[in-house]
Formats: sequence, structure tokens, C-alpha cells
Amino acid sequence: MPRVSTVKRLPPEIREEIHRLLESGQTLDSIVEHLRSMGVSEVSRSALGRYKQNFERIVERVRRSREIADALVRRFGNADESKSMRANIEMMHGIVSEMLMQIGDVEDGQDGGKAVLLEPKAAHDLAKALDHLARARKFDQEAIIKIRAEVAKEAEEKLDKAVTKAAGQAQRESLSPAQILERVKAIYRGEA
Repeated sequence: MPRVSTVKRLPPEIREEIHRLLESGQTLDSIVEHLRSMGVSEVSRSALGRYKQNFERIVERVRRSREIADALVRRFGNADESKSMRANIEMMHGIVSEMLMQIGDVEDGQDGGKAVLLEPKAAHDLAKALDHLARARKFDQEAIIKIRAEVAKEAEEKLDKAVTKAAGQAQRESLSPAQILERVKAIYRGEA
């Protein structure tokens, strides 16, 4: 059985620190030195180098997926989305990122050069997550449409009441069209 990377065996907060340092462009030597100052001595420069290569591949994949998402938004428009939908998307990005981090996560030479890029279970889990994401998106879109329809109906009813009330006042007070419009606006806003 192949060994898991020494970097992957570190606590999540240490890995996050490594990610931060990698993203800021720190050299391997400076990262190893920083880890030593934190009391982490089990990570070698070569293990960190392998981890960095994998990390850079993942960062590139994420960058490309974001470019594709941006292109789709530009093409199809950027409709308002609920907080739930954005949370689902972020969770999906997290799942995909974690799966991608596990790809090639085996120390060199321990797998006989036959690393599997995506295990069948992982592919199944990814497909299932994508299905759930699509369902959540559909649910959110339907909810947004329903809420907008309810808000529009309420606004229409409120406007009808404001117009009816202003029309009654206009007859009694002989208001000009501009005054009637101002009265409707005031009634609609709840100021009259």
C-alpha cells in the first residue's frame, strides 16, 4: 500500500499555512525553515516539492474552472442567486478541490508508477455531488421565481390600493395629474 504524503498527514491548520506560503510565492527552503520554526520537522524539502507540484496543478485546474464559469456567466447573464445556491457552489468547489488534492497524493516511487487518477468510488461521489448540486440549483431557481412572483403581486396590490385612494382624494380636492402622481407615490411609500 502506498504511503500518504508527509504533508498530507499534517494537521489542517499547518497545511493551510503551507498553502498560504505557496500562494505567496515563498521558496521551498523558506517554507521548510518556517515549518521548522513551528516545530514541524517531519516534512522534507523533497516531500514539500512533490506537494508543491501537486498543489500547483490543482491551483491551475481551479483557475481554469473559474475561467470557464466566468465565461458562462458572461454568456448567459448573471442572474441573482440565493445564498443557498452560492453556498452549494462553494461546497462543490471544496469537494472537487479536496478530490483533486488527493489525486497524485502518493509519495513518488511508492506506487510503482501506476497512480490512479480517479478511483471509481471518487468518480461516483463526484457524479453524485454534481447531481445534488444541479437539483439544488433547480430548487433555488424555482424558489427565486416564486418569491419574485409573490413580491410582484404584493407590489401590484399595494399600487392598486394607492391609486384607488389617490383617485378618491383627487376627486375631492381637484388635484392636477402631477399632484395625483405624487400622492400615489406617497401613499405607496406609506407616507400618506
